[in-house]
Amino acid sequence: MNKLRTGIVGSGLIAKARHIPALLGIKNRVNLVAICDMNKELAKKTAHEFRIPHSYGKLSEMLSKEKLDVLDICVPPQAHATVAIEAIDEGCHVIMEKPMALKVSDCEVMIDASIKHGTKLCVIHNNLFHLPFLKARKLISEGRIGDFVGMRIFLSTPHWDMIDLENHWYHKLPGGVLGETGPHVAYMSLAFLSEIHEVDILATTRLKHPWAPYDEFRIELNGERGVSSAALSYTRNCWEATVDLFGTEAALHIDLNQMTLTRHALKELKYVPIAKLSLNIMAQIAGGLTSNVSRAIVGRQKLGTEVVIERFVESILKNSPAPVSGEDGKKAVNLMEKIIEQYSSKYGIKRP
Repeated sequence: MNKLRTGIVGSGLIAKARHIPALLGIKNRVNLVAICDMNKELAKKTAHEFRIPHSYGKLSEMLSKEKLDVLDICVPPQAHATVAIEAIDEGCHVIMEKPMALKVSDCEVMIDASIKHGTKLCVIHNNLFHLPFLKARKLISEGRIGDFVGMRIFLSTPHWDMIDLENHWYHKLPGGVLGETGPHVAYMSLAFLSEIHEVDILATTRLKHPWAPYDEFRIELNGERGVSSAALSYTRNCWEATVDLFGTEAALHIDLNQMTLTRHALKELKYVPIAKLSLNIMAQIAGGLTSNVSRAIVGRQKLGTEVVIERFVESILKNSPAPVSGEDGKKAVNLMEKIIEQYSSKYGIKRP
């Protein structure tokens, strides 16, 4: 089997922490031949660190010299459309970090280009492909929590990792830091609610940074299958990422840091049922953590980004649908545009 000649554009944290290791982990199907960054020295340094044969400071030069099959895009979303279209015009399949773009119109241009050239397009909605999230979707599809009625998302990013960084590109996004983390809320909510027809947002500030007028957000999304309530916090000193999924008969709790899934079903507010449920939840958590350790030991513990990249490569080799299509990416961007529009109009935030 011929390996797919693959290049990466962008040498930042996400490329080095997730994308490059994921591609190097499937060497039997992928040959990572080049990396490109506007900071040519950074590209060169990253290439040396990961033993990538070639590095470039210009995308056009890399595309011309390397004749790539796949381009992996790890640059800020403002540049996604420009980079993707240049690669697609050269016949490349393209995979990119979320969000697909900042505007639906840019998504449509990318989708049209991929259709025209017969190439595949994929967006990394990574949380959907973490193992507990995949299990939760399966349980819901099997009716294991009754009829789905709604969900709750909580994402906490330490203030020193994001909002304290005055000159970071996050703050130049529409909605500032909300534009970076919000897409996770959008695509996770769409996975269960399908179409969403009502959006509201509450924003407040604790840190009072001049460059970030708000740092605590509550988002309400009303869809055809239920309601999604999301809390985004940038003021704490710790990480947290949880998703609760509610059904008429039970609920599921996903911890995206511990990578555990627990099922909750309390039918009576009495001591014995509560005690039994507590013991059951403890057993579920212990079992989940044990499984995680076992998979890690044998090298089978894969995070969502790795899964999406691997499935995208398989979709190219087998000519099957991409794990997250351009249309999926566009739906999430469309929802984010509505969230940012509500945020901007409600709080008088000027969009970049």
